[in-house]
Amino acid sequence: MNQTERVLILGAGINGVAIARELLLNGIPVCMIDQGDLSQGATSKSSRLVHGGLRYLEYGDFSLVKESVHERGILLDLAPHFVKPLRFAIPLAHRATGVMSSGLRFLSGFRVPGAHWLNNQFSFSSERGMYLVDMGLSMYDWFASKGNLPRHSVHNVGEPGLPDINQEKFRWLACYSDAQMRFPERFVVALLHDCQKIARQKGLEFELFTYHQLSLKNRNAQLTSLQNPNLNHELFAPKVIINASGACGDLTLQQVDVASPRLMGGTKGSHIITFNQSLRDALGEQAIYSEASDGRLVFILPFGDCTLIGTTDVRVEGNPLDVTASPEELEYLVGMVNMVFPQVKLTNDDINLHYSGVRPLPYQPEGKAASISRDHSIKEREGPSGWIVTLVGGKLTSWRAFAENVTGRILKKLGKSYHSESKTRLIPGAEHYPQTADILKAEQDRLAEKYQLSQASIQALWTLQGTMIEEILDSLPDFSTDLLPGTNIPRQYVLWTINHEWVETIGDLVERRLMLIFEETLQAATLQALAECLVETGKLEAAQIPATLEIYQAHLTKFYGKRVH
Repeated sequence: MNQTERVLILGAGINGVAIARELLLNGIPVCMIDQGDLSQGATSKSSRLVHGGLRYLEYGDFSLVKESVHERGILLDLAPHFVKPLRFAIPLAHRATGVMSSGLRFLSGFRVPGAHWLNNQFSFSSERGMYLVDMGLSMYDWFASKGNLPRHSVHNVGEPGLPDINQEKFRWLACYSDAQMRFPERFVVALLHDCQKIARQKGLEFELFTYHQLSLKNRNAQLTSLQNPNLNHELFAPKVIINASGACGDLTLQQVDVASPRLMGGTKGSHIITFNQSLRDALGEQAIYSEASDGRLVFILPFGDCTLIGTTDVRVEGNPLDVTASPEELEYLVGMVNMVFPQVKLTNDDINLHYSGVRPLPYQPEGKAASISRDHSIKEREGPSGWIVTLVGGKLTSWRAFAENVTGRILKKLGKSYHSESKTRLIPGAEHYPQTADILKAEQDRLAEKYQLSQASIQALWTLQGTMIEEILDSLPDFSTDLLPGTNIPRQYVLWTINHEWVETIGDLVERRLMLIFEETLQAATLQALAECLVETGKLEAAQIPATLEIYQAHLTKFYGKRVH
């Protein structure tokens, strides 16, 4: 391999990993590093939707909607184990309101929902009415006309099969189709498995170092382990450095002493999860996309056995990885639910966990948070440290298109031609995916019989790996059905995960590999067993277990409000 062709990517969220995959597909060796774990930033703190950006139509962002709807269709085909269709319902109280305010936003490019200032003299707020929403959804259907999802429809509140919303406030429900990616953390791991596969097939080098820091010496990159500072890796001079550290992009440039104007102006989005059964029953299998009193649109989403509610939009400063959901945000989201579903009477005590992340949005010093563009772009700089490309923006929906744009730009500058395979390349775990619910059940029944595991265990593993699970279980010597305490996951699978999916800490396992953070009950016995697995695989010393668990439980309390039982 020609080491001088190697590209260095900073950040192992969905955009960084997508670009690594695209570069490898085009024959370019890649080294990736992250100061934390995979997907630790906005990827794991998102609303977990693959959507076309319905509200962007109101601001005339047609190219963004077109791209997003197109990418949504690609993901539904290439990752059926991770991306599922989801029907949304918009509650509506009036017929004709909102047309004037929406029209002014559209004509002026003004991006603040529900309000408009004219000559600094007056403002008004008006809910979006049925006529306006119906018109917007017709346009949305037109953008998605090549897809296979159902078109929009408008219904009277109270019709059978629809969410049981507040009939005193709302008169209609406008329903449309989008998609949900329940675990983007697992999606990123699948992309990394594909990176390994591509590198093997093409004879390329692909390296990933989590919990590492970069220092630049002229044009040479030095990687140092944050867990073992005495461990340094060889110096090398990358062709280009891609700063894919999301909302931390400015901090990353500062750390490597690269002068740059401020690029990032991210806003904080917080979410809550509740296992309140009354809410889950009232919601059914559809999602709600409703307008709050401040004009912001908030999601109420079915999420397995629970409900996910989000999000807020608050300007923040400081380290994006330090943000947490504020009491005011929690009250706002709970209040939003009670406006739509007053019979549920949700309270803060019903919150099982909360999480908060910072969107990697471009810096815009003035205006409300909602006025910041959600589109993506790249900022390039060439200097003493070499060629550095910083990613600004990016969404869970449009990661593949963004990766195409960035890779095409890099290859053009390197004098190489670009070709794309990612539009048709299946995400690992989608191979031979069952086409119907009956075939899926039959396949899971077969696997349960083959490995003598319960349906619950097979379904849990299927959610994490899709069709890859049979290959993984077959690779385990002397497979045992012993489960991790408090879960349906075989202990041997946990050991395989640690050894094959870049695991370093107990948080990596709970939050971003096994997805146990989203279980209704997280047991102390589960955490103890995970720590013992880390000891068995050489990631932790036995004597460190008590302190590790104490520190981790404090982390769960601070960043998730999650109790350990």
